[in-house]
This record gives sequence, C-alpha cells and structure tokens, in this order.
Amino acid sequence: MVRVTGSTLHLGSLALPATPRAARSALVREVRSMSLATRAWYGLLVAGLGIGAVSALVALPPGWEVMGTSPSFEWGLLIIAYVFFAIMTSGLCLASSLGTVFGIDRFLPFEKRHAILALLSLTTAFGVIALELSYPIRMVFGAVLVIAPSSPMWWMGVFYGAYLVVLIVEVWTLFTPHPTIHKYACTGAAIIGVFAPTTLGAVFGVLAAKPFWHGVFTPVQMIASAFVGGAALLGIVFWGVNRFRLADWERSRAALGSVRILLAGGLVVAAILLTRQIGAGLASDVVGFRPSTEALVTGPLAPAFWGVRVALGIVIPLAILAIPRLRMPSATGIAAVLSLVGILADRTLFVTAGEIVPRTTMAGAIGYPFAEYTPSLVELGILLGAMAFMAMAYSLCERYLPMGEGDVHAFWPWPWIKKHDGSNLEPDGANGPQAEAGDAPHAVTATEAGSMAAPEAAGGVTAR
Repeated sequence: MVRVTGSTLHLGSLALPATPRAARSALVREVRSMSLATRAWYGLLVAGLGIGAVSALVALPPGWEVMGTSPSFEWGLLIIAYVFFAIMTSGLCLASSLGTVFGIDRFLPFEKRHAILALLSLTTAFGVIALELSYPIRMVFGAVLVIAPSSPMWWMGVFYGAYLVVLIVEVWTLFTPHPTIHKYACTGAAIIGVFAPTTLGAVFGVLAAKPFWHGVFTPVQMIASAFVGGAALLGIVFWGVNRFRLADWERSRAALGSVRILLAGGLVVAAILLTRQIGAGLASDVVGFRPSTEALVTGPLAPAFWGVRVALGIVIPLAILAIPRLRMPSATGIAAVLSLVGILADRTLFVTAGEIVPRTTMAGAIGYPFAEYTPSLVELGILLGAMAFMAMAYSLCERYLPMGEGDVHAFWPWPWIKKHDGSNLEPDGANGPQAEAGDAPHAVTATEAGSMAAPEAAGGVTAR
C-alpha cells in the first residue's frame, strides 16, 4: 500500500523520504550511523561507479575509437564481461533450483539471495552488452520484428529477455504473498537457466571460422562454467553473511556446506571438459585449432592459463575443498573467490584463444604468428563499473530488504520434501577442529537473530 504522511512516503513496510530536504537529511543520518569500515566500502563502490560512468559516457559517441578491439580481435573485454555476468546468472539459478524446485533440504538457504544476485547479474550483463553494441535498441527490435529460428543469437536474445522477466517476477514474489506465482517463476528460472547459456555457447559454437570455439562441446562448457560461477558467488555471499552476522546468518553455515559440494562437483566437471578441449586441440588437424591451443598452453596465453585458470581457479580450490580440516567458513570463502577468478580467467582465455590465430590476412596487419589485443582504459573502466554496480546494488539490498530466507517453494510435490524449521541443518564445520575460532554461532533464538544488529563492515550491513 502506498501512502504519504508529511514528508514520508510509505511503500508497504518501507518508509522513504518524500521531499528532497527529507531525503538529504535521511542520507546524512544514515551515513553518520555507519561504521568507518562501512563508509569506506560504500566510498570504494561509489568511486568504481564513477569510473564506470565516465567510461560508459566516453564509449557512447559513435566514431570514437576508444576500444582496444581491431579487425583481428573483434570481440574484446566487453564481450568477455557480458558472458561472465550472463552465465553467472544461470549458475545461481541452477544451484538454487535444487532447493526451490526440487525441494532438497540442504539447499533451502539459497532461495532469496540467489534470486536477487541473479537479477543483478543479468541486469549488469545487459548494461555491458548495450555499451558494446552501441545501438542496443536495434537488437530489441530485431528479436521482435525479425524472427530467425535458425540463428543462435536470436534464441539467445529470446531466452535472456524472458529470463529477465522471470527473475523480476521471482524477486517480486519473494517479498509479496504470491506463493503460486513464485513456484512458477522458480521453475521457469531453472528451465531457462539451462537453455540461456546453451544458446550463448551456441553463438560461439557455430562459428566454423573460429575452430577453437566451434563444436558441440562449447555450450556444455558454458553451462559448466555457469554452474561454477554461480556456486562460487553464493559461497562468497554466504561467507559474508556468516562473517558479519547478517539476516538469517545461522543457516549460512549450512549453506556454505552445500556450496562446498556444488563447487567441488562443478570444478571437477569443468576440469574434465577443459582437459578434453586441450587434448582435442593438440590432436586436431583443423586449420587454426591446434595453433590456438598451443597459444593457450605454451604460447603467450600460457602464464595466465597455467597460473590463473588451472592453479588458482581449479587446483587450489579443489585442494581446499577436499581437506577435511579446512571445512570452515573462511576456507570455503577463499575457495569460492579463487573459483570465481578462475571462471573470469577461463572466459577471457576462451574468447582470446579463439581470435589469437587469424585464419586469413583479410583482417589487416597482424603480429606474426599471433594477433595482439590489449584492453583499453575505457573497457577496463566499464568492467570495474559493472562490478561496482552489482556490489553496490546487492549491499543496499542486504541493508534495506528483509533478507531472511524462507521455506522451500518447490513447484512439484516431491516425495522427499518435508517442512523445514532450520533445526535439522547441521552447520558446516560446527564440530571438532574444523570450527573456526570466533565464528561459532551465538545462542540466540531465530526471532532474536532476525532482528539483531549486524556489525557493520565492508559489504555487511543490517537487513531491515
């Protein structure tokens, strides 16, 4: 219900200032109530948003050569960023669907935070690709007015457009009493979460002129990368929830235990698919495929591949997740951060390796035997701004929205579903030497925990 009382606008349970003077006063009071660490966190994000906004404005005018791309490297950092944020959306929905759609008890705590993160991630992806395309409105009209069922790019637009609508509905029903609509939205998000990255992978996979991308395994790798990215982001968020005692933090330790399972499984599958791709490339006689693979494993891309993608992104996280004594929130958070960095490196190397060996001289002057590409400051600024936008938006949601997780909203009446009260979830690392000093949950009731004030720190604020 919307009503105005004096200088206050009431939107349901939210009370917002309705005049500029009231808004300014409320902002000053809010900033003064924050701790120094929280102010520093928001200040850092505001700086990142400022850099991103300036970079976006510079990138908008047609004819300004501000990107690092060239005829040899037509797809650069913004395409990489779009793929990264877009597939992470699907990974979040796939991970959470185990609780929201299939009703598996240990995955219930993913419900609310995953939907908000997925919506923000997809919104960020659309913003990035809009700056890359320069005229994004043409894509919207093209998807509606020029139907092309044989085009993977057309299907990508259809699925991701539908994805945005479904996620908006899902987030809306999380905070309103519409359980039936919410069940349909969760199920739809889980289904589209498979098809959307598949069509995105097919956009690369159908390009026979880029043999490193071409093939049926490219969509499969895209789905695997999406799953790892989504699970990793959930791990980072729930580590923050546990560390700063945010809303419903008691269940975050159980959520981190679930993240360990999902992340370990996803990393194993991703490692298998990566090994298959490298083996196929080194054994291939297709023009351009083997040189691209050699550039990845022994050429100019090798340091990033072995150091970041393999060591930091796969080997070290798997080692952390496999050691029983490291089953604690901080270790899981470190593994999640490294895995997410690995996925960003993976998508960067995937796009770069596909273009680093030109098939013909039609692209113009190139450096032999590999083409060269260095992201411009504008591209780097847009990526920084995109990350800052997502972090800022989620931090504000964590501060001002009721983020306590609800019960399962499974659409289908699976036989294993039972009523959940939180008492049957055993925290990850709660017993024995695995428990982290200073992180053991306090003895508080669920009601007290939902209303307690969270210590304000970077990325962590009280949910209201």
